Amino acid sequence: MRRYDRKHPGIRIDKITVAGFPGLIFAIGVAVMFIIGLPELREFALVAVVVGTVVGGLLYFWHNQTRW
Repeated sequence: MRRYDRKHPGIRIDKITVAGFPGLIFAIGVAVMFIIGLPELREFALVAVVVGTVVGGLLYFWHNQTRW
């Protein structure tokens, strides 16, 4: 079978590594695209950012203060 006879599998989202700082940039970019595209989500996005920041901070401090 020649190389050109095979079908290209395409881009698979599960094969794209998104972790750490690039993952943060990706998540922020997707959120901004949704907020720009759907203005009725702005209030929800503001609440989600506030709640996410509080929960993330609590989890960060909880994992760094407890000793297993």
